[in-house]
This record gives sequence, C-alpha cells and structure tokens, in this order.
Amino acid sequence: MKVFMLFSALLAVVSGLSTPNGQTRVPENPSTSNVQTVFPIPTEVDRKVTFPLSNKAAVSMGMLLAFNSGAVNSATLSGLLAGGTKMGSAAVTGAWTNSAIGAAGALKGASAAAALFNAKCILSYMTGAIISGFVIPEPKAFEVDVKRTVPLFGIAATLLATAAVFAKASNIKYLYFCCLANGLQNSFTSTLTANLCRTTHFTGITSDMGTFIGQVLAGNKANAGRLKSIAMIAASFWTGGFLSFGLTKAFGFKVLAGAAMVHVAFAAFVGLKSKAKTA
Repeated sequence: MKVFMLFSALLAVVSGLSTPNGQTRVPENPSTSNVQTVFPIPTEVDRKVTFPLSNKAAVSMGMLLAFNSGAVNSATLSGLLAGGTKMGSAAVTGAWTNSAIGAAGALKGASAAAALFNAKCILSYMTGAIISGFVIPEPKAFEVDVKRTVPLFGIAATLLATAAVFAKASNIKYLYFCCLANGLQNSFTSTLTANLCRTTHFTGITSDMGTFIGQVLAGNKANAGRLKSIAMIAASFWTGGFLSFGLTKAFGFKVLAGAAMVHVAFAAFVGLKSKAKTA
C-alpha cells in the first residue's frame, strides 16, 4: 500500500499536478494569481534587449563603419585640416615608432614635442577602446546589446562632432578626438564579431588576406568566405579614404561632422531594429 501511495505521488509530480516541495502548479497566467513561484518571472526591465547579428549583417555593418573610418583617417592624414599636420587616426602603429624616435631624439637634445604628440595619439586611441570596453564589459559574439550599443555610438558621434569643432578652429586637438572615436569603433566591431570586422586598423586584415590567398592557391578553400568578407571591408575603408580627400578639400571640417552623423544613423538603426524585433 505504501509503495502504491509513493508511486501515485511520483506520478502526480511528473504529470505536473504537484511539485516536490508541495507547491500548487503555477497557472498559465501567473500575474493574475497570488501563488508564489520558485523562480521569479523576469520583468521587461530585467530582460536584456539584444538581437543576433548574422555573418552577412556583420559584414554589411563592417563595410559601413570601415568606410566612415577611412573617410576620417583620410581627413586627418591628408594635412588639409588644422594647419597641415598629417597624422593617421585609424591606427597607431606608426605613432608607436614615431614616439620612440622622438624620445630617442629628445635624449640627444632635440625637442620632445614629437614624442609627446605621438604618445597623446596612442593614448587617445587606447582610451576610445577603454570606453567601449567599459560600456560593454561582457560582449557576446554576434549578439548586439541594444541598451549599450546605442549610447556607445552616441558617445562616438559626440567625439567626432567635437573633432569637427576643433578642426574648424584649426586646433590640432581635433586629431585626439578622431583617434578616440576610431579606437572606440574598432574595439566595438572587433569584440562583437570575433575579429571578423576590424573596421579601422587594417594591418591584421592585410595579413589575413595574404594568408587566406596563399591557402586558396594551395588548394585549401576553408577560409575563402572569410577572405571575401574582409576584402569587402578593406575595399570600403579604401573607398572612404578616396572620396574623403576631395570632400575634405571642398568642405574641410564638415567631413568630420558628416562622419559623426553616420554614427548617429547607426545608433538609430540599432534602436529601431530592436523595437521591430520586440513589436
């Protein structure tokens, strides 16, 4: 008899008529009942607003942002702004070496200005990446965190708008804000896409392209799709730089203001896409 009663109790648990701790089964609509559940029901505030990013969408995003970064880098490297100073803002590999050369020269009596200038560019780029890491401390590959991405690109747009203001006044500080914006963007796209889309710094992409081309020529086509993706991103960066030169000659600092608006548009797109997903 005891065995039969135990079996009946277990059958009730399995069928959902009861729970092991003696609680009544939760109704279909818990919000209309006073029954306390074991696990609290998440509210809209608790839910993390995200949406998945396909490989195709990631490449399209990478192409847009790479184009924008190429335009900004062309404006800073062309010498057409702020009294003719030429400095790349999309990457700081050269700045590292130039700062070392400047420091070595300073030890022999030369001015330390070059070393300090390049060090400021390096720190600005790094600080942009720090901002990205701080705003999105736990990124998930190919998953856009809407509530953090939108304000992050609001910050990026503000940095480029500030750069435009300084460039209008021919103030060399505009370069630091361009480096900040590019460092932020590259950190965001690299972490989001597991380094598929590095949108400002193209040394690694150039190396990857060479490696993948060599593999394809040897008969290994495993990375042929990735080669196509990064080649399109690199082409977008080049195109942005090509078009930016003429635009900077014609409109000057306004090119940077236009680049800021691209970041605003990207933030707006992410926000609208998330609303469409939840509608």
